[in-house]
Amino acid sequence: MDSTNNNWESRWRQTLAGLPNDLWLTDLDGTAWQDILVRLNEQFGPVNEVSGEKKWLEYDRAYKAGTMTNGQHLVAEYQDLLAVKSLDELIAWVKDEKNVPLTPGLPDFVGLLAGCGVGIVAVSNGAREIAQPKLDHHQLPFRLMSNWFEGTELKFVHDEHVGIDKGMLAAKAAEWGYRIRGFSGDAKGDMAGAEVTARLGGLVLACGHGALSHWCEKNLALNQWVEYSDFRQVLRAVQSRLAGF
Repeated sequence: MDSTNNNWESRWRQTLAGLPNDLWLTDLDGTAWQDILVRLNEQFGPVNEVSGEKKWLEYDRAYKAGTMTNGQHLVAEYQDLLAVKSLDELIAWVKDEKNVPLTPGLPDFVGLLAGCGVGIVAVSNGAREIAQPKLDHHQLPFRLMSNWFEGTELKFVHDEHVGIDKGMLAAKAAEWGYRIRGFSGDAKGDMAGAEVTARLGGLVLACGHGALSHWCEKNLALNQWVEYSDFRQVLRAVQSRLAGF
């Protein structure tokens, strides 16, 4: 673990301070809204002059193949963007829902959790300096635990291999007495969070038929998870689980 980031427990405790005892943890990119880093690189990312392909696609394949760590591929994508646009320009573009749409039904989902007294905490491998302004812009009442920039250098909650270990966060919150009622995600980086949440009796929501959905199919029982592309598809399952937990 990166020794400069070993105070993650303190930051996590501060993030949770004052929230209800019942928590729902959620990824953001590809889950609550379209993937910010993908959308930014599609719009502004450089092209490999030899292959004619966007460089971020090369980094993404390398990460999925295991030849780049999660942190390395995130750093490469952010550095490419910051070489051509300022952080303020990136933030302004991201806040526009036409550029990075929210997942349909998100306000209904947020309203259901709030009405049931469940605190929502975003756990994201994205950069806080970009994610927080978008949360604020859409008035989404999520606490946020994420990676962050120091200057233009991306710092990780845990280490460069996982960036942020969502399973570790869920387990630590449970150790402190919180009840993990559910977890929402979509990708490889969400599997640990989903695994711990299911083990603790919470419901897993998998957005889209992607890596997390495939993992759930192989590793979870049918009553432990639900796939969705619109949050309104899962409201009944979530309400039923919260009422019977």
